[in-house]
Amino acid sequence: MAERPIVLGVQPWGEATDPARHLERVTLSVRGVDVLFLVDPAVDPLGDPAGGPAPLDALAAATRMAPGVPGTGLVPQVPVTGADPVALHDAVAALDAASLGRAGWEVVVRGPVAPTPPGELWAEAGKVVEAAHRLREGDGTGFRGEFVQVRDRIPVPRSPQGEPVVVVRADEPEALPVAARYADVVRISAGAVAEAAMRRLDIEAGAAEAGRDPSSLRVLVDIGVGTGEGLHHSGSAGLAALAREVARTGADGVVFLPARPRGLEKVADDVVPLLRAHRTPLRTLRERFGLPLRGAGLAASAG
Repeated sequence: MAERPIVLGVQPWGEATDPARHLERVTLSVRGVDVLFLVDPAVDPLGDPAGGPAPLDALAAATRMAPGVPGTGLVPQVPVTGADPVALHDAVAALDAASLGRAGWEVVVRGPVAPTPPGELWAEAGKVVEAAHRLREGDGTGFRGEFVQVRDRIPVPRSPQGEPVVVVRADEPEALPVAARYADVVRISAGAVAEAAMRRLDIEAGAAEAGRDPSSLRVLVDIGVGTGEGLHHSGSAGLAALAREVARTGADGVVFLPARPRGLEKVADDVVPLLRAHRTPLRTLRERFGLPLRGAGLAASAG
């Protein structure tokens, strides 16, 4: 069996004060990249939503730009704390339909007004992801749990790829069990390549403990473009070398994090060509990650 090529993702620097210009620039610049990760403005530390047009949330932005980035996967951040699983499911399904099966969604938790332990927030996140999975499986016509409840749900058409890809960032200890149990793709950051390799092993061990085949998960490692606290480099050759080194440790791909608006162009024009001579546009995001077209790898316990 041929080895899967490294997955190349990018998370653009936010320009929340001018959403139309931001979408246009990203649409024109994403060429050659496999997966585009979009940050929700409310959790973007670089964005400044004050004083300009109201920014689109990441899911709406992804749905809007889907026709303009054919062959590229779209993974917006989706806040799940206190979310209605039915509304969340339908919004992600709309993105998947608009992109013809190139969609995923990155689970994000947010603390409510009242202080809530991170463990409880992530426990709720896991149940929301499970509820969304059951809805896509046609099992959501009536069920309830500790954090979610669905009644009299009318089934909707199945996703073009069986089920959009679920992404969970596992940098917080409380997020690791959720990532290991529910994610298709796990994102991590690390200060060194060796640390990234150890964190990947922790994720695989967690998946095995949850009763999953560790090989059913994909792991992406963040790499800063320019300055950064974790793995980063300012030169194109250095960024490509870092990506290759990360891949040799067993990671399935990388997500480049440009520190400036033009960093996206740098990745697409200079770094991507160093990592591969050509790219076949993906048909579905699950296929690009080497995942089955149905969400069979998602653990959906009844507890």
